Amino acid sequence: MNKYQYTLQPYTGRNSRYTCPACKKPYQFSKYVSTETGEVLDDEVGKCNRVDKCGYHFTPKQYFQQNLSLPSHGDSGVILPNWGDVRLRRTEGSNSLPEILSKAIEPSYISHSIFKASLKEYKNNNLLKFLYSILSTEQVDQAINTYNIGTSSRYNGGTTIFWQIDSNYKVRTGKLIKYDNNGHRIKNHNNWVHSVLNINNFNLKQCLFGEHLLSQFPGKTIGIVESEKTAIIASVFLPDLLWLATGGVENLNKEKVIPLRGRNVILFPDASKDGSIYLKWKEKGNKFGFQTSDYLEQYTDEEQKAKGVDIADFLKNENKPLKALQPQSPCPPKQMRRREPQSTPQIPYNTPSPVAIIDSKIENPPKFKGPELIIKKRIFTSPNGDKIELVGIRDFGDCGNWKAHDKQNRPCRPCMLNCLHTIKINGKLQEREYSQLEILLTQ
Repeated sequence: MNKYQYTLQPYTGRNSRYTCPACKKPYQFSKYVSTETGEVLDDEVGKCNRVDKCGYHFTPKQYFQQNLSLPSHGDSGVILPNWGDVRLRRTEGSNSLPEILSKAIEPSYISHSIFKASLKEYKNNNLLKFLYSILSTEQVDQAINTYNIGTSSRYNGGTTIFWQIDSNYKVRTGKLIKYDNNGHRIKNHNNWVHSVLNINNFNLKQCLFGEHLLSQFPGKTIGIVESEKTAIIASVFLPDLLWLATGGVENLNKEKVIPLRGRNVILFPDASKDGSIYLKWKEKGNKFGFQTSDYLEQYTDEEQKAKGVDIADFLKNENKPLKALQPQSPCPPKQMRRREPQSTPQIPYNTPSPVAIIDSKIENPPKFKGPELIIKKRIFTSPNGDKIELVGIRDFGDCGNWKAHDKQNRPCRPCMLNCLHTIKINGKLQEREYSQLEILLTQ
């Protein structure tokens, strides 16, 4: 018995995307096609790529429900005059609809010579020029090497290539995106490497951006975002997590997360006007056994939600609490271990604290000098009305030749040391520690 199967038409360029019948936006609509013949099922059977703003999705199953009535007996298939000799599989003795299945195909790969040839021209790469303007040279260089960021001469040069390299270090494909000088995508300046190269019979089977890093960091908690650019920026500001990207809001699926089996994973969905993206990712996260961060749902206003901001926008531009962006324990409450004491003991607040270096997570921080560097109050009220209580301190990093604490582990003199504080907010002990600068900014 032959199975008649449908799948969304693979992307091979702008000509493989159509005008959406609902929102009327061009080059946004993917049609369902036969996996055997490649023929389009119907001009209105497909899915709009504008998931949040449009959301149109008319499936083959819905189409057959509206246009096809199967007999309750007789042959296990039915001949449709308007469709030619198409044989549809159904369960014996039932009126079940035709099976709509995904056809498993072996992925195609990009040659390593093409991949390696793109790892250059970084000074002309528009996205990297933007990153160099907001991050240190060392941070950007490390991101380039970690994620194998490439450069293309497409669209008059300076176009970024995000290579999708799987766990076996095979290159599935590369996504080309042209950015402007402010790190924003330029509309209609995107493509795939295999499409640009016109590779015949290329079977695109995407993987997560950054999948090749899984074996290099086996113990790290994984953070998953939508955009490749967001994953790169987050890897600089929050290096305790291993950041991967789906490359699209709908690309978080069962096939892509198979390599994540047994890992602790946190999803970071983009903001959306009605919270639909968060709810969709949370539902998938529950199915896959992942945590889902509601950080953007808590800290974005209506305008930001309408713009669909992501966590990279906050890491670069906001002084919001980052507690929700920190790794959480994957163990259920009944299995959680008692928290081990810190290697550096907590310091009672019976003496002034040492000064703090400038926190790199805060953009354009104010400059504190002399007495301004000392936290004067152990208990105070922040500008937003929260009661802040400092309950402990520990040093973080090396303070050079300056002695940070005396023999009783108390701060003895100001030093250029980034101290971390344990605090209570409105009487509730906070799970994460706050840097000296964060405390100074709230007093």
